[in-house]
Amino acid sequence: MYGLWLNEGKKGRVWFDRFLIDKKYQNLGYAKIAAPLIIEKIKNEYNYDKLYLSVYEDNYVAINFYKKLGFKFNGEKDINGELVMVKKF
Repeated sequence: MYGLWLNEGKKGRVWFDRFLIDKKYQNLGYAKIAAPLIIEKIKNEYNYDKLYLSVYEDNYVAINFYKKLGFKFNGEKDINGELVMVKKF
């Protein structure tokens, strides 16, 4: 799930909001294939220079995965207390 939240910032923020792989299909390489394709689609669809996501601070697997995709922590927490990461295009 992804989308543009217009109520954030001057022109809104684009969020990579949910990315889930069913447990029985995890560790098979699907995320490494799918995530970059989805990110490219989001980039082309919205034409924004940043993409945001949030992650639980103890989800080390996800954090390392998102770092490999170019996301970095920006020091914010979302409304649920998750750490915010941003990828600049």
